[in-house]
Amino acid sequence: MPPGFRALPVILRICADIDQLFVVEVGPFGRQLAEDARVAWLATGNKTKPSDVERYVALLARHIADAERRDAFTNEARACIHV
Repeated sequence: MPPGFRALPVILRICADIDQLFVVEVGPFGRQLAEDARVAWLATGNKTKPSDVERYVALLARHIADAERRDAFTNEARACIHV
């Protein structure tokens, strides 16, 4: 059985804010994409600091084909990464 990695509550709140930005950008199906990205992201280890969220943003951004829109999402998402 694979280990159950976790994220601190503050990190999960940051991700929830980023998820909202992502759904606005890609539409309702973005919720499922965000859930899948979260599972993949957490499978790589415990998340204990805000900088860990950068990888999560990258996982979401890869679903945005238009480079300009992807960059805009990435910039907005990174603005959410603060404590």
